[in-house]
Amino acid sequence: MSCNADKRARAEAMLGELAELGLMLARDLAVQARATEDPQEKVALVGAFQKTSRMVRLTLALDFKLERDAARAARDEQAAARAEQKAAENDEARNRAVADRAACHVPSPVERQKARVRSVLNRLLWNESEGDTEEYDILVEDLNARLDEAAQAPGFEDLAIEVLAARLKADMRLGGELVVTTAAAMTAANRAEPPLADTG
Repeated sequence: MSCNADKRARAEAMLGELAELGLMLARDLAVQARATEDPQEKVALVGAFQKTSRMVRLTLALDFKLERDAARAARDEQAAARAEQKAAENDEARNRAVADRAACHVPSPVERQKARVRSVLNRLLWNESEGDTEEYDILVEDLNARLDEAAQAPGFEDLAIEVLAARLKADMRLGGELVVTTAAAMTAANRAEPPLADTG
């Protein structure tokens, strides 16, 4: 139980006791007021009874108010706890949905082709920017835009990576040597190179 709840319970107990005492006193005053024959004493007793009964009513009203406040605070706490739990459940569901989408996403042939070309040209972009990250980001955006445009052409995904990378390198006027290390490119390079002459 919290400190506030302890204080509230103690206050309610005290108010209950005050109300009981006030009620007992009001009963005694009512009996005395009925029994007395002296008009002045009767007036004084009736006045005291009215003050005492008013005090009892106010004490009961305050007790009821504390009870209502406690019930409202409990409802507010429950509502806040439910809202927090709901938010946590929503976050968890959102995270699961994102993870499910990521797990289910299989890149299309076009997306794979773009990723391969980016990988081949990445070193040239970095060298061209001379390590300036802002310039590098601009070059990457330029490459992405060119790849998006090239991807509109039919057969984009079937085009040899070294051919596509060489075209983009020329279009972007990138310096440096283009190194393509895909299995298909290595096979093509091996076929193109003549065997070494036997000098033995």
